[in-house]
Amino acid sequence: MYRGFTLLEVLVAMSIFSVIGLGAYQMLRTIIETHEATQNSNKETSSLIRAVTVMDRDFSQIVARQVRDEYGEPLEALMVGSGEYYIEITRTGWNNPAKRQRSILQRVAYQLSDGTLSRHFWLVLDRAEDSDPVEQDLIDGVESFQVSLLNEDGDGTDVWPDSRSDTTMSLAIEIVLKTKTHGDIRRVFALPSGALSFKAGVAGENPGDGGGEDGEENTDKSSRESEDSPDE
Repeated sequence: MYRGFTLLEVLVAMSIFSVIGLGAYQMLRTIIETHEATQNSNKETSSLIRAVTVMDRDFSQIVARQVRDEYGEPLEALMVGSGEYYIEITRTGWNNPAKRQRSILQRVAYQLSDGTLSRHFWLVLDRAEDSDPVEQDLIDGVESFQVSLLNEDGDGTDVWPDSRSDTTMSLAIEIVLKTKTHGDIRRVFALPSGALSFKAGVAGENPGDGGGEDGEENTDKSSRESEDSPDE
């Protein structure tokens, strides 16, 4: 004689199985969400570290070399709070592994647009009308970006050059970066010793510009188009 399960026993077994299955699903979902949150946090942290590292490389190699914009007007070696960029500088140390006939100096600028902090650089120092910058996105989710210059007394200014002041260049650049994930991040970058002794240049002068390997520029478009940033 064979004896099967009663309806009540089947219902109880199904209830127990449902509870176990629901618990397992919730546990698996929690693990997946935690993994995704950790991956996103690691990605944002890596982007932040990369952005700060790139800024450190740029700011630590500032040189006193004016440039000209696409209209032929002189631009200071360091500009803060003027023009369309938050900060614009001339830096040295532009690697040239391909041995192209171009300057080792590079014009760099930083801009915040639609929550993305980006780095812009030009393939030439003195621009022509068709000299468009190359844009590199550094970090997303940025709520604010502030740049100021600090002097030896710790006083700061968010505008440079200041026509009302005859003081020499400040000793350091301070940036305050606010992101949705990490909040406020403050970093101070000391300026190189070679950049501490010059004042805002006179229009038309290009201090620090050299010939040959240090200052020679190649305006041939075919060689410009294949250039890339050495720091990336």
